[in-house]
Amino acid sequence: MSITKLPDYRLKQKVLYIDNTDAESLKKYGDLFLEAGNISDALDFYDKAKYFKGIENIKAISLDSGDVMIFERAMKILNKEPSPAQWEKIGQKAISLKKYHFTKYALEKTGKQEEVNSLLKIMKEGNLNT
Repeated sequence: MSITKLPDYRLKQKVLYIDNTDAESLKKYGDLFLEAGNISDALDFYDKAKYFKGIENIKAISLDSGDVMIFERAMKILNKEPSPAQWEKIGQKAISLKKYHFTKYALEKTGKQEEVNSLLKIMKEGNLNT
């Protein structure tokens, strides 16, 4: 099967959940979604293919981009529990990118309530929808 373009929503659902698509095709779809910047969709395909190298790559991308939700999903798929240090690292990246809600979520996972309270104050002062 030659895969050269992203599937639309219906085909994506069919490939992931209805057809018995082989792992190599799922990986190729994941690669296409990743190249297009659709990280969540790529993760769906890599998960279904059990392509752990791709999932680890997405985990690294999420750490670099401060995307705590993708990070948490990738870790869950890898059957790993993020350490407080990992939560702190991604929280610091998120705050440097002004992703305050992601920062708040990560800081809550570290259990450092004082830092969460400081962030909430910053968010309130900046009218950033707490």
